[in-house]
Amino acid sequence: MQKWMGAMRVLLAFVLPLTLLAQVPAVHQEAKKKSAKKTTAVRRASKARIQQVSSTSAPAQAAPAAKPAEQKPESTPAETKAESKQEEASSSPSSEKVLNGYIDIGARWVGWGGDYNTYRSVVNLRQGARLIGSDVALTPKDSKLLDSLRIQMFNWGGDPYNTARLTAEKHGKYRYQGNYSNIAYFNYLPSFADPTYASGAFLNQRSMDTKVRNFDNILELFPGGRFIPYFGYSRNSSNGWGVTPLVVEMNEYALRNNVDWGMNEIRAGLRVEMSRWHFTFEQGGRHFEDNQSVYSTAALNGNRTTPYMGQWLTLNTGAQRYEAETKGAYSKALLTASPFRWLDLSGTFIRSKPKTDAQFYQTANGKLVSPADPLVILSGTTDRFYGNATMPHTSGSFGAEARVGSRLRLRESWETDRFHTDGLSTLTTTLFLTPSNGAPFTTNSGERLEVTRNRQQAEALFDIMKNFTVRGGYRYEWGTSVMKASTYSTTGNPDRGELKRKGWLAGFNVRPIQRLSLTGDFEFMDGEKTYYRTGLYDTRRTRFQGRLTLPKEFFFNASYQFFDNKNPNAGVNYLSASQAINGSFQWMPKGGKNLSVIADYQRSFIKSDINYLYPLGLFPVQSRYQDNAHTGTLLADLRLPFSKGYSGRLTFGGSFISTDGTRSMNYYQPQGRLHLPVTQKLEFFSEWRYYGMSQAVYTVEGFRAHTFTGGVRLLM
Repeated sequence: MQKWMGAMRVLLAFVLPLTLLAQVPAVHQEAKKKSAKKTTAVRRASKARIQQVSSTSAPAQAAPAAKPAEQKPESTPAETKAESKQEEASSSPSSEKVLNGYIDIGARWVGWGGDYNTYRSVVNLRQGARLIGSDVALTPKDSKLLDSLRIQMFNWGGDPYNTARLTAEKHGKYRYQGNYSNIAYFNYLPSFADPTYASGAFLNQRSMDTKVRNFDNILELFPGGRFIPYFGYSRNSSNGWGVTPLVVEMNEYALRNNVDWGMNEIRAGLRVEMSRWHFTFEQGGRHFEDNQSVYSTAALNGNRTTPYMGQWLTLNTGAQRYEAETKGAYSKALLTASPFRWLDLSGTFIRSKPKTDAQFYQTANGKLVSPADPLVILSGTTDRFYGNATMPHTSGSFGAEARVGSRLRLRESWETDRFHTDGLSTLTTTLFLTPSNGAPFTTNSGERLEVTRNRQQAEALFDIMKNFTVRGGYRYEWGTSVMKASTYSTTGNPDRGELKRKGWLAGFNVRPIQRLSLTGDFEFMDGEKTYYRTGLYDTRRTRFQGRLTLPKEFFFNASYQFFDNKNPNAGVNYLSASQAINGSFQWMPKGGKNLSVIADYQRSFIKSDINYLYPLGLFPVQSRYQDNAHTGTLLADLRLPFSKGYSGRLTFGGSFISTDGTRSMNYYQPQGRLHLPVTQKLEFFSEWRYYGMSQAVYTVEGFRAHTFTGGVRLLM
């Protein structure tokens, strides 16, 4: 029965456009009748005016006191028709519309097969009625409050990404813009963080099912003037649940995780717009809260599949509670200036000082291994943590461009980023040999981290000829970091890190003919020191891009990108490389009025290779990842001329991704869309999409889905 109902829905999605199409001739016939009636009425009015002019002109000629100049000549039919139209336009309301836009409403039907969790992690489209999209603008006349009001809403009614935007403006008085988005984040891939995958019991231990909401508002006063004050408010939050492991000695237990965090930001500033310089100053503050909890009330054996010292480790009850609160104000200043025609200057400065207070509480009961002695089995543990930290953060940048003569430009830029963190914490742990016999001990700790990063870059751009520019430059990066000594340190001295990289930059931009442009960028950086094992060290970047415009509105773009990063130091031996070749083609005869075709293809390659220490035994292991991908898209948009003066639109094509390497995958997404105008205020659309994903190794994560969407567009 369900299959039959699904087939009927699909059939309805395709048949409904044809039924509307069958009504189109009647609609146009009715429109022609109305037009004929209107033409007849105009002709009758013209004839009546001619007769009226003729009857009034005869007595005037018979009157002896009338002057010849006062006689009104008889109007021609063409002039009479023009006068009739002018009177009709003057008597009718203004042709400018107060309300403009459209509203798309419809419904989606979804049929899927395979792993539903993978489908939700990748696509996550639901079925049912929804507001697909709307864009409505209100432009009232002679309003003292506003000149324009625009409301945009897309994907409301169950889709994983909903957006809304509201803009209101009164010229010279104010401008308001509010944005809202709701993201349904679902991630439950069976193969990710799943130690039970090999046994066939799929339990993703790092899964999420949350909603992330973003709300941003900004109000500007006196836009377009020299002094523009503005005020803003933003809210970011997330709520939902997931699964995360409770990690204890010699075992891990997957527990339910409740996610609850949010951040509020209030800001105010002033923009000064002068002829040769622009200045912005902003003052704001942020308040962040994170309240997450993990709990379990059922007995769990955990991920360990073998006994420990002849006993099975279990968790009868367990819970975690994490609370963190961060408050802080910040100041921001931006300046751009052109003191002379040949010189442009810019600069930024940001200063903040957030403070964080955190609490953590954990309890576990069952058969647990003591963290102080691996030979002792405990009945339970409790941990209470209190801590606070401050992090003053200062960053700034400066840039200048000088034009020397008509062909040479010199650029100089400098930026810095500095912060340090001071933190204190207290941890109290209680170990229970029996439920009533516990031994607490307290640990106090202090942390300090100092980090600085700087970059200086100088460039010269020279115009060899009118359509040929080359550039060259030098970049230098340096920085330091200081942190608390590692627990494995024998001296106890703070750990110090350094960053030092330098290299050359080059590029060109040439237009050999009017229809062809070529661009190239090159970067060669050599590293001496870096903060992280996977940080940038010896890097090579290359990028080429070309655009060719062919006759009959053909457009062709091609690009090539290459990146290589190596850290050859002993014990690291890190290699990361990527490469991509892309070509795109567009054909839009007559600006795409009747036909437009877009084709895109990319061949990419990613490789990563690094050594790491295996946790059990601390012996080196090599981690390798490699991926070769083919990505393509082909879409065509075609006008359907059903009759004279009436046409629809048909869009069809699709895209695909095919990869081979460490994790091979194939993903296909063909689609088709039919658009049919019904009346001047009503349009119909119907859309079909297919999603298909398969993997060579993790076959359980494959899925396929058909989505059918039908709806109407209401025009205003």
